[in-house]
Amino acid sequence: MARRKAYQKIDINVEPFLSIMAIVLKLISLILVVIVMRIAMNPKAKRIVAFAGLYSGHGNTINPKIPSYIDCRPDGLTLYSNDLPKGTPVTWDDLQNPDNAVNRLLDKVQQRKDDEYVVVMVRPQSVKFYRTVRNLISKNYTIDVGYDAIDADFKVDWNAAEKALAISED
Repeated sequence: MARRKAYQKIDINVEPFLSIMAIVLKLISLILVVIVMRIAMNPKAKRIVAFAGLYSGHGNTINPKIPSYIDCRPDGLTLYSNDLPKGTPVTWDDLQNPDNAVNRLLDKVQQRKDDEYVVVMVRPQSVKFYRTVRNLISKNYTIDVGYDAIDADFKVDWNAAEKALAISED
């Protein structure tokens, strides 16, 4: 008669599997926290608009508005608009005054909001100025705004841009 084979007890160690599962759960939790923080930081779901393609001339029937630019730098702001001298600098101390160039620019755009909008360009290390401008716009104005992140060494040739946009000072 055939004998039954004796079964050996097999010890299964599940610690490595549990360690991997703990890591996966932590990663999933981190991803959820990042998503929730993005929603919490931008509850109105403001869209980030690219700098290129915001404006393509006065004949554009889709977006006939004229842009004004606020360039956020680590050491201050630079304003570019038809109604201001090109490259108007604004320091942190200037920004604390109620009648500063940024408020005047935003007041002008607010009065002509059907024809104008603002583009805020954000450079690395300029978060202090960016947040100040963004809070100022969101609390006090109902204008169209585009935000664009650009490189720290990005050079803008405003004279060439004006010619390309067919915008000139009268």
